[in-house]
Amino acid sequence: MGEFVPLYRQVSQRIFRKIQQGVYKYGDKIPSEKELAAYYGVNRMTVRRAVSLLSEQGILKSMQGKGVFVVDTFYQARIPKDGMQFDGSFFRDPRLRQEFLFLQKVAAGKFLGDLFNIKGNSPVWLLGRRWMAENMVVALEYSYFPVKWIPDFSKDLCTESWEILFTQRQLMPSRIEQTVRGVRVYGEEAQKMRVHKGAGVFLVNQQLMMENQRILCFSKILAQSQKVMHYLKEPISKC
Repeated sequence: MGEFVPLYRQVSQRIFRKIQQGVYKYGDKIPSEKELAAYYGVNRMTVRRAVSLLSEQGILKSMQGKGVFVVDTFYQARIPKDGMQFDGSFFRDPRLRQEFLFLQKVAAGKFLGDLFNIKGNSPVWLLGRRWMAENMVVALEYSYFPVKWIPDFSKDLCTESWEILFTQRQLMPSRIEQTVRGVRVYGEEAQKMRVHKGAGVFLVNQQLMMENQRILCFSKILAQSQKVMHYLKEPISKC
């Protein structure tokens, strides 16, 4: 049985995800208590507690008579000049192993619906897993793709790379596009990464695309900067 998460914490996590996704940017005023309560289907006291928690964590700041604003939750990530590519070769590194967290079907919603060009109520797979080096968490991954791409997807298929899985189904991936920035993690994500609240990590939003620009898979990867830099800078020896 999963750990019970109070409703106000669930709301705070959902607000924070919108900040990570750039829906609410640094300096933006977030919607009012009344608007948030209506959006999340909760009472205003729950929203108030959620906002208070995010304020305590330094993510939001209340300004009397003006509202609640997003404060600087990002840090300057030190990214190599030639970029940082989390492609199949990185995750096939034998020094890393994947730890399956969950696999479930969820509704695409507006963001993923627009991304995959499908209806918002269409089902998508959501895969959660951690990438480990011995007993250390290197990266936390959440990957989404339409169920119709791979209807029989299962835990047993998670050991194959996305490139191989889609190629086997005649969906030919041609390239990866990604953005990388530094963020700070809190709550459930900090726990899963085994870092302290407010720790700085890389946030990688990655899209696996076909030649015709069709997006096959969208992944959100949270990676511990020092550990990731180690694996990118020191590739395995070639015999």
